[in-house]
Amino acid sequence: MNSTEQPYEPIRWKAGLLTLLFSVAFVLIISRLFWVQVVQGSHYRDLAKKQYESKVPLRAERGKLVDRSMRDIATMMQTTSFAADPQMIEHPDMCAQLLSAAAGEPASVYLERLRRKDTRFVWLARGVNTVMFPVLDTLQDRGLIRVKEPKRLFTHGPLASQLVGTTDVDNNGLSGLELQYDGLLRGTSGFVIMQRDGRGRLRPGVDPEREAPKDGQGLQLTIDLEMQRVAEQELAYGVRLVGATSGTVIAIEPSTGEILAMASYPTFDPSRLDRATDDAIRIRSISDQYEPGSTMKAITAAALLDRRVIGPNDVVDGGTGVLTLPGDVQIRDDHPVGQTTFHEAMEQSSNVVFATLSRRLDDRVYYKYVRDFGFGIPTGIDLPGEVRGRLKKPSEFDATSKLYMSFGYELSATALQVVAAYAAIANGGVLMQPRVVKSILNDDGSVQTSFEPQRIRQVISEETSRTLSDILVGVVERGTGKEARIPGVRIAGKTGTAQQLTDGVYNRQNYTASFVGYYPAEQPRVAMIVMLDRPTLSIYGGGTAAPIFKRIVQKTMTMLQLDAGTQKKIAASAQADTVIVPDVRGLTQETADSVLRRLGLRVEMVSGAGVITKQDPQAGARRERGTSIAVQGQPQQGAPPQRPDVIGFPLRRAVTVLHAAGYEVKIKGSGRVTQQQWTGSTCVLVAQ
Repeated sequence: MNSTEQPYEPIRWKAGLLTLLFSVAFVLIISRLFWVQVVQGSHYRDLAKKQYESKVPLRAERGKLVDRSMRDIATMMQTTSFAADPQMIEHPDMCAQLLSAAAGEPASVYLERLRRKDTRFVWLARGVNTVMFPVLDTLQDRGLIRVKEPKRLFTHGPLASQLVGTTDVDNNGLSGLELQYDGLLRGTSGFVIMQRDGRGRLRPGVDPEREAPKDGQGLQLTIDLEMQRVAEQELAYGVRLVGATSGTVIAIEPSTGEILAMASYPTFDPSRLDRATDDAIRIRSISDQYEPGSTMKAITAAALLDRRVIGPNDVVDGGTGVLTLPGDVQIRDDHPVGQTTFHEAMEQSSNVVFATLSRRLDDRVYYKYVRDFGFGIPTGIDLPGEVRGRLKKPSEFDATSKLYMSFGYELSATALQVVAAYAAIANGGVLMQPRVVKSILNDDGSVQTSFEPQRIRQVISEETSRTLSDILVGVVERGTGKEARIPGVRIAGKTGTAQQLTDGVYNRQNYTASFVGYYPAEQPRVAMIVMLDRPTLSIYGGGTAAPIFKRIVQKTMTMLQLDAGTQKKIAASAQADTVIVPDVRGLTQETADSVLRRLGLRVEMVSGAGVITKQDPQAGARRERGTSIAVQGQPQQGAPPQRPDVIGFPLRRAVTVLHAAGYEVKIKGSGRVTQQQWTGSTCVLVAQ
């Protein structure tokens, strides 16, 4: 029995061993499965999701910017951004060539990115407008990734670019208002989960996880686009004319502190940030400080008049035009004024008279007036980068500090601080908080929050304000500011010419020329400063900055809703500029109004509506600024039909006018219309 069972013992032993091994393996497999699926299940599910799912960001649209009349300044446009997986790209040369044509960089740049082996994702071009290059929409390559992205569109190019600022490719604010209000404008981006197929292409799932983006809020600015345009054009012309290095113009509404225009030259195009310099981007109005020179005399006069130290007709003595101070230092006038009245000393801008009169004011009293006008204190305007200027405290005064400060030296200020001080004089002595944002807008363009004008303080009495305004009117009528004079309109203002410090020494080659004023003096609507840095043709503010001020006033009078009498006086000025009337036929009333306003003209729709079909005077006539151009639009419904006369029109505009009037058009030739023939409701245009 034992002999027959003995051969089976090894088999049992081996079978038991195999069973044990299989049991251990089974336990290990179960344990591993438990570890992978239960303990680390979430980790491996995340790894799997990364292979077949992709979280695609949904970019929020940035809030738009509009001017005080709700005209667009900065909006958004839909663009396509291109990226690639270099390991899956099939046609790198073709992709590089097409992207080079659309985005502007050399094809070699894109090829270098497409041939990278160290990454599965690389950006090729951001924010490409495929409407201009539709061939990009037909480009098929499994390694090419397209992402729809909103991009900032600056509707008017470089207009108000320093004020508005700019954004980067991810629509983050970099400067100006875009930076100051970035959190409000940017909104909150969302996302959507996409499925990736076997070829790596992204496709939406059945019920994809999604978080909708929240678009940013918009801003209504206080600036007037047309006034801004005129200010920039005249500043650029003036800077080039007098050979200045740069220039600044600020226009402010005295009663509210709202900025109507803020221009600097040189400027930049926010859509081409790669070509912009730091010098062109910065807001000179609030970041550059300078010694104001003789424009400071209005502040000194305000203190003297308000403290009743002097009256406008009191006699003062300018002597021989030289005031010698301890240490053999001299204060000089360009020309001696001798014995004269205080208001005449202001008209002739006598340094000697103002330095002498400043001695009658206590140091602390004078400091308080200068400080209360806003010097040495940031204005608090809602823009980034404002500097506070420099103003000595009374404890820092030496024997000559107050004398030099009285005519604009030994202190520094920004252009905004100076014009805000003059706006306070114009506003009955009340200093207002400057602002460039009028209201915050909802997504639909409705107003969410409006900002009310903020009164800061009463600096001088209303009586002093009126007296000083009369004196400043004399500066423009009879004194150094005559180049800003417009007969029939009372403009109050003051010229300024100041030597610049170079390496701690006043340089007789470098000057700041300026003119600050407001109008109409009896009921001021606008206070404005024109400041030029280092003019070479002439160093005096009266001969360089004042003419720019005058041209801006003449060209913007129709934009300010001044009373009819004031507009008529400006337009009737013998020295007012005249302009050639443009052809506005074929344009809508809104477009024609914008075109004519830029030239200082007005549109008056005498009949009809919509597209303009007739105008009087005709294109090419010369008219003074302020003149109304009478136009006729399409006949109203029910009115007898009129056949528009389009002879002389460019062909495209002629077709627009005729279609708008409800007529069919047939065309022979190209160029300008030389004949038109009617057959019923069809007009045959012959052009050459």
